Amino acid sequence: MLDAKCPKCNNKAQVSDDMSTIQCKNCGYSDNYENYMEIMKSKAENMADNYQFKGNV
Repeated sequence: MLDAKCPKCNNKAQVSDDMSTIQCKNCGYSDNYENYMEIMKSKAENMADNYQFKGNV
């Protein structure tokens, strides 16, 4: 099983062997892989936007 970063609690979550689901034993987060990737993509975009905004102040 692969590990991934949980989008809710930032601890390790497990990726199923067939890459279809993500589950976090710590907080109970569970979702399909496609939704997980969209959430993480959005978080990365927000981090980049915030960094650019802070750099222009």
